Amino acid sequence: MFLGIDNDGGQIYEGGGAPQFPVFPRPAISLVKVIETPDDWNNLPRDISHAPFPWCFREDSFDPVTRVRRGRLYESYQNAQPQSWPVAAHPFDNEGAREVAASRQLVKRLFTYFPCQTMTARPDRGHGLLLAIGSGRAASAWRVIQVETLIDQDILVTLKAISAFGIIPEINSIKIAPANQQSVHQAIDRVLDSAFRETAISVIDHCRNAAQVVISRWMLQEGADTKVLAKDLDQVCKAVEAKPYSKFATRDAANIIRILHTRGKANKLESEGLRLSVEEDAELSIQALGFILREVGWAN
Repeated sequence: MFLGIDNDGGQIYEGGGAPQFPVFPRPAISLVKVIETPDDWNNLPRDISHAPFPWCFREDSFDPVTRVRRGRLYESYQNAQPQSWPVAAHPFDNEGAREVAASRQLVKRLFTYFPCQTMTARPDRGHGLLLAIGSGRAASAWRVIQVETLIDQDILVTLKAISAFGIIPEINSIKIAPANQQSVHQAIDRVLDSAFRETAISVIDHCRNAAQVVISRWMLQEGADTKVLAKDLDQVCKAVEAKPYSKFATRDAANIIRILHTRGKANKLESEGLRLSVEEDAELSIQALGFILREVGWAN
């Protein structure tokens, strides 16, 4: 099915051979960019008029509980400029209806799209791709978890939200001593800013720093010596498992982050035969950090 967007009036049209028939009610349609490098986040399309050969996503359903979104993916047809198509009058287009009555024909200039065959031509038919949906003003990150071709050749994709805000719990600042609030919030903000925008190694590095900050500041509030603030994460892990803290699960979660962090060092990869950290490892580090916040009681 073809998709046509009237950027002046906002009407949406579709059709098998051409975008002829108005779509009502108006679907949610967003610009899409494939994210292959961290720099791609700095080059998101501004709007439909300034995005050469863009993809777009037509949302059919969204489940906020599972953070799963389904819809159809389209790519630009021939070029990014509007093309003239004969269309049926939209029920809310009074001017168009008068034009049809006068000339028996209505022509609209539409940004035109067709099913995104480029997606199915990618390795593994696009499974696992990271997509930015939105524009340079505001965009969200989504992972392609399923791709299907419908009977009308539309490309139906199922997307999973990649959102650090869905993983790291909101911090209860009341439980953090005023002297520690700034350092804790800064460390968590660095994780949120880097999550799924920087490389996996960079995200894990921010999680490692945040884990050290959170655990050491919590121990300080529980009566530990101020020297704990200068300890490295491996030393903090050993300290938090000892009495009077006995936070064994906190130690284990922090150790996961610490071990993953070493995989960003080339000498460790070479000497121990380890694999390089990937985005799923970064997500695990973020989840481990969220677990630590809950364990020390600093999460809402």
